[in-house]
Amino acid sequence: VLYLVGESRSEFGGSLYMKELYNVVAGTIPAIDYNAERGLWNLVIEANKKGLLSAAKDCSSGGAAIALAKMACVSDKGVSATLSVTDSRDIFAESMSRAIIEVAPENCAAFEAMVGSMACEKIGVVGGDTFTLNDVTMRLPEMQNIYYNTFKKVIEGDL
Repeated sequence: VLYLVGESRSEFGGSLYMKELYNVVAGTIPAIDYNAERGLWNLVIEANKKGLLSAAKDCSSGGAAIALAKMACVSDKGVSATLSVTDSRDIFAESMSRAIIEVAPENCAAFEAMVGSMACEKIGVVGGDTFTLNDVTMRLPEMQNIYYNTFKKVIEGDL
C-alpha cells in the first residue's frame, strides 16, 4: 500500500518541472518547515525500526510523480495510484517534507497509528507491470528503458 505523507502545495519555484518544461530555474523555492521535516523523518526512522516499511522516497525532486516513477523502475514493480490534486500538474509539485511510503497491507494499521496529526493520504498500491498515476499511464518496461538508458544515450550522442 502506498501513502503520501506530508502536506502538498502547488509549489514549483526552482523546480525540475519548470526547468524541463520551460527551460527556466526561477521563482520562490518551497519553504522548509524544519519541524515538519524532522517529524516526517522521525516517523520513517521509527516505522522502519518496527519493520513496518517496505520503502520510502522523498518527493523533493520532481514531486510525487517522479518519486513513484523512480520507486517503480528500481523495484521492477508497477504502481496504481491516485493523488488528490487541484491542478493536474501538482503531481510534480516539489513541496518539502513529503515522502512516498510503501507499507505491506498487514502493517497499515500500525503505520497509520504512528502518523499522528501529520498529513497522510493512502494513494494506491504496488504491483503489476504498469505505472498509473492519475491520468498518466506507462508500461513499466518502457519507463525503465527511459530511466536507465536516457543518460547513456545523451552521453553517447544518440538523442
